[in-house]
Amino acid sequence: MERAEFVVVGRGLMGTACARHLAEAGCDVVLVGPDEPVDRASHHGPFGSFHDAARITRAIAEDPVWARLSTRSIARYRDLEARSGIPFHTPCGAMMAGPRDGPMAAFARDVLDTAARLGLRHQRLEGAALSARAPMFTLPKGNLAAHDPSGGVIDPRAMRRAEEALAVAAGARVRARHVVAREGGTLILADGSRLQADHVVLATGGWAAAAPLTRRPAMRVYQRTVALAEVSEAEALRLAGMPSLIWVPEGGETDLYLLPPVRYPDGRLWLKIGGEAASPEARDGAALNGWFKTGGRAEAGAALLAELGRVMPDLAIRRTATAACAVSFTATGYPYVARIEDGVTLLTGGNGAGAKCADELGRLGAVAALGGDVAAEGLGADLAPVFEPLQKRKLTETAAVVASAVRPGSAKSLNS
Repeated sequence: MERAEFVVVGRGLMGTACARHLAEAGCDVVLVGPDEPVDRASHHGPFGSFHDAARITRAIAEDPVWARLSTRSIARYRDLEARSGIPFHTPCGAMMAGPRDGPMAAFARDVLDTAARLGLRHQRLEGAALSARAPMFTLPKGNLAAHDPSGGVIDPRAMRRAEEALAVAAGARVRARHVVAREGGTLILADGSRLQADHVVLATGGWAAAAPLTRRPAMRVYQRTVALAEVSEAEALRLAGMPSLIWVPEGGETDLYLLPPVRYPDGRLWLKIGGEAASPEARDGAALNGWFKTGGRAEAGAALLAELGRVMPDLAIRRTATAACAVSFTATGYPYVARIEDGVTLLTGGNGAGAKCADELGRLGAVAALGGDVAAEGLGADLAPVFEPLQKRKLTETAAVVASAVRPGSAKSLNS
């Protein structure tokens, strides 16, 4: 049986970053999780939420804890790219906009207040200045916005590859299988092999709620749909300088997000839009895996494309598509990063904002796994998890359910 000081379960953004930080600290590390499936429809294991080409990155945020997490991660992007030789960050800027008045007025105001309080680089925009900075957008009247020059787009696949390349260079080993069960410090993989770990880090995103733990993390995981609009090379050139955008539509109950044209693996240029006020909840890993094999909900996609038409009425679209994604929300609104059992650290909970700050979350996971105090890291929150009452935990989970539940990556898929 192979042994390791640390086994990180989950080859997504958080887990891979955690493995890198542990390996570069001189630890003996094995990183576990399947490769991206070639054929999603026939894939029987868990999915990785990082199987995408575009996520928004930004330092500005409504909440100072998230702003600190993002700022620390963004500060390391250039080093990660340089040392790995894998580029993943496009600093085209990011904008967050919302109404000055009304029920959603706190959105833009809190972003601007947090940026000013933390001394983050940003530009306050409204009226003619907002239109001049982003002429491709038709935002509701009376909007107030913050523009973050450090923001833009990350390629999550490439970012994960960069983290893994550096982890391996530091001595980490990779096992491209998913975990189906845990017996104490022994992990059983899908191929029947076993790994013995002194310490296990569970970085399984939304699947953490069904992971092999004695206590179930209090999380809600939602099945979300994203819409994509293909544009021509000429249209993408016309949109040069377009920042990533998070905004509140007219009369909206929640914010939406929009990314500029990004070249996907199919060679086409796609804009991506997402954000839903309500969507179905995934109750277990099997349901979540099944959802990722779909193309999302057609009605949700149509609603998103209608909003795209309102915010970019002049956009010349070649074709449209939808895709399935997922987002997990913790009971605290912050990630869960802590030692939770003897020999087990939990690292999960993207809350719709985890991809961009995954490197810092991975570092904090390493701090916790090594016995450090995450609360002493100056975030303004301790990131301690909340657990469901024991009676809510299904004590008769079968190995098949656990096998479908534990997968690599953070909960946020195709999200902002």
